[in-house]
Amino acid sequence: MNSPALTTAPPSYRGMLAGFMFCLALTLLALVDVRRGFLFVDYPVRTLFYVFAPQHLLMFVAGVAGMYVLHRGLRSRESHLQQPADLVRTLTFVILALLVIDLFVYRGVPAARSMTAGRVGLDWMAAFGVTEWWRPVAQATSYLLNVWHATMLGLLLSGLALTMLPVFFTSHIARSGFTGSLFGALFALPQPFCSCCSSVMAPSLVRRGASTTFLLSFILGAPMLNITTITLALALLPLPFAATRILAGLVVTVLVTHLVARLADRWDRSDVAKNPNTIELARLPGWMRWIGDIYLGLFDLDRLLRQGAVKTPSQLFSRWLSVTGRLALVLVPTLWVWSVIASALFQALPSAFGNNFPSVVLAAFGGTFFMISTWSEIPMALELINAGYNGPAAALLVVLPAISLPCMMLLAGTLRRVRMVALLSAAVMTVGIVAGTVFL
Repeated sequence: MNSPALTTAPPSYRGMLAGFMFCLALTLLALVDVRRGFLFVDYPVRTLFYVFAPQHLLMFVAGVAGMYVLHRGLRSRESHLQQPADLVRTLTFVILALLVIDLFVYRGVPAARSMTAGRVGLDWMAAFGVTEWWRPVAQATSYLLNVWHATMLGLLLSGLALTMLPVFFTSHIARSGFTGSLFGALFALPQPFCSCCSSVMAPSLVRRGASTTFLLSFILGAPMLNITTITLALALLPLPFAATRILAGLVVTVLVTHLVARLADRWDRSDVAKNPNTIELARLPGWMRWIGDIYLGLFDLDRLLRQGAVKTPSQLFSRWLSVTGRLALVLVPTLWVWSVIASALFQALPSAFGNNFPSVVLAAFGGTFFMISTWSEIPMALELINAGYNGPAAALLVVLPAISLPCMMLLAGTLRRVRMVALLSAAVMTVGIVAGTVFL
C-alpha cells in the first residue's frame, strides 16, 4: 500500500491498519475453507454444503474480534491523518483484491461435491422423503446452502461497490454511446442484484447525470453479468448452457441496451422537436405507480447511494460492512422466497410443455415478465434441463434475470419512457427465443 497518507502516518496506525487487513484475510480464509476444505488434513464434519474443523471457529473468532478491536483503534487515531482520501482509494482496491482471490478459490470447489449429474444437491431430499409440494421449499433451501459462500462474496463485493464505486464512476456515468454501455456493464459486474433491485437505483443514477446507455446497461448488467452469477453458472450448469448464459448476458447488457438507448434518445429528440414544452411520453395507471412505490420503499437501494463521502479508512470499513448487512437483509430472504415460488411453478408445468419452438416462445414470453431473485434462474434451468427441456431452459437463462414486470413498471414510472421500456423488453425476449432455438 504505497500511499502518502500511509507513509506519513504514525507507526502504530500503520501497524493497526496492517493488522485489520490481516484479520480480514484470516476471516475470509476461514469461511472459504469451510466451503472448500483444503487447509487441514482432518475435517470431522463433511456435508454436501460445507466442511468443518475446530480450527475454523478459532480463525473466524480471531479474525472478527481482531477487526472489531483494530477498527476502534483506527477510528480514534484518524483525526490528524494527512490525505486520508488517497489511502481510502488504495484500501478499496486491496479489499477488492482479497474478495476476488476468495472468489477464485471458491470457484475451485469440486463440482461433484455440490451436484450430481446436473442436479443441485437434490439426492438428499429423496433420502429424507421430501416429495410433492414440500419439494420446492427443500429445493430452494438446498440451493441456498449450495451457494451460501458465493452469496456472501456477492454481498461483500456489492457493499464495497455501492460504498466506493460511485466515487470512481462519477466522471463516467454521463458517457453516452457505446462507451456508456461499457461503463454501465463494468459498474454492474460486482452488483448481485435482480432486475427489480437494480431498477430501483435508476432515479438516483439519473439525478447524478447518467446517460441512457449507462443506465440501461447497468440495470440489465447487474442481474446478467455480475461476477457471482457467472461463477455459479460455470460451476453448476453444463458448459454449453453456461457459455450461452454468459454470451447472451454480454449481448443483452452491451449491444441490446446500446441500440435501444440510441433509438429511445432519437424518439425523445423527435418529441421535443414536435412539442418543446414536454417530453413526457405516457402516464402509468395509479395501481402501477402504487406497486412501484412499494418496491422503492422495500428495497430503498437509492438510499445507499445518497450517503456522504467516505473520508477515512475506518469509515470505509464500517460503511462497507453496514451496507453489506443491509443488502443481505433484503436480498437473502428474497432469494429464498422466489426460489420456492419458481420451483413450485415449474413443478406444476403442464404436460404439453416440451422441448419445441412453441415452448421456447412461451418460456421467453413468460420469463420476460416473471420476477425472480438474482441467480435463481440457474436452479430453474437445471430443473428443465434434467427434464429434457433444453430449449426452454436456455431461453429462461436469458430472459428471467434480465428484466421483469416490476422492473418495467419502475423504469416506465420513474423515467417516463414507456416506449423505451417496451422496446427493451421485446429485445430481451427476442434474444431469449434465439438462445432457446439453438438448443432444439
